[in-house]
Amino acid sequence: MERSDFWWLSPSQRSRYQHTEFGHHRPIRDDEDPRFVNWGTNICLIDELENWRDRFQDTNVYRALKTVSTSPGIGEIIGPVLVDIDNSDENLEDALTVTRKILFLLNDELRIETDSLRIFFTGRKGFNFEIRPQALGIQGSTIDQVRKSAEVLYRITEALRAGKTWQIRNQVSDTGTVVDQIYGDRFDYRLKHPYIRLHSSLNMWISTDGETKTRMKIELTSNELNKVSATEIAYRAEKLAT
Repeated sequence: MERSDFWWLSPSQRSRYQHTEFGHHRPIRDDEDPRFVNWGTNICLIDELENWRDRFQDTNVYRALKTVSTSPGIGEIIGPVLVDIDNSDENLEDALTVTRKILFLLNDELRIETDSLRIFFTGRKGFNFEIRPQALGIQGSTIDQVRKSAEVLYRITEALRAGKTWQIRNQVSDTGTVVDQIYGDRFDYRLKHPYIRLHSSLNMWISTDGETKTRMKIELTSNELNKVSATEIAYRAEKLAT
């Protein structure tokens, strides 16, 4: 499968939007709050992505969801549209069940074509969908892009909740799986979660027993998502990281 983290850009967009911010952090302990972990970041040409990967051994490396142009009059583009499914207790079976439901919604209700959608196991707590913004009619100013992306996430979240309520507003299952509110909240539209882990990179963390664990962020086909167990997916990601 194509590794390019910028697969969602059209050829004309690829020539216009050439800069983004890359990020990296050390392995985080289970008892740490990730919000207070120091990140190293740098604004680079997207063609320098491989150099950034090499600098940090392809481990805990990210890029910003914003890609910018240095040409006058050209703003920034946000993408891909990211649906981030997490279970903080690492109940991957439940996260997988939710992810399968979202795939059905994307295919059946939003009519997303196969070539506009990619699916990933993030390596630890859940799964990502990456969607080509054009497939959802998302364009315009930065605030318009964020607002329209937030509306897509809201539609998905409400369909999954099916009238149920939990204490956590973006929770979508009884077992605690959530759809991260990346694009905004009840007060405004903004990128609350501005980074995305790089494709095929290593997710490394320190578990409560002090052991350092590593899995690879791996891509899944729709068929694999629907047929392979969470245990097998996690095992595959762990083997690829060694």
